[in-house]
Amino acid sequence: MKNKITFWLGVIAVVVVGILVYVYGSKSATPIVAEDGKINGNYTIESIMKLGKPYICTFEKSDGISKIAGVVHTDGSKIYEEFRIRTDASEAKEFNSFLIIKDEEAFIWTSLQNIGYKSSVAKSASRNASPQEQAQIIGTKDEMSYKCEIWPEVDNTIFEPPTWVKFSELNN
Repeated sequence: MKNKITFWLGVIAVVVVGILVYVYGSKSATPIVAEDGKINGNYTIESIMKLGKPYICTFEKSDGISKIAGVVHTDGSKIYEEFRIRTDASEAKEFNSFLIIKDEEAFIWTSLQNIGYKSSVAKSASRNASPQEQAQIIGTKDEMSYKCEIWPEVDNTIFEPPTWVKFSELNN
């Protein structure tokens, strides 16, 4: 039971830290957009959003313990992220984590339970984060190797938090 609580606290901490970097971070380069609208390279989701066009982006990241494969949908102002996490650090060797950011609010949940967390997007305290913690962060200002293409038919329903998840308020 104690290991399960520790695991959940760790998962929540990683996701919350990722959200908190939403406002804080360095400026990144403006993405280079190919003639067909595709973007390939090391950019931030924030810089891709500044293009003002809807995109679907994919990425992969590994920190030695976990492997994360993700897809990000943005309409230029809202974000929906879905991550498939594979790890040996928990009983559940593989699970999905989800994030919606809209109207300065963030909603986080996983495939492991029907509970999630809601918080306002705030400035990060990541200046004090260890290199190991920073390696796990995936936020809108984190530079990643993204492969993006234009999202031809935006589905705004994915920016709505699921009604089957019970969200608890997280205070920043």
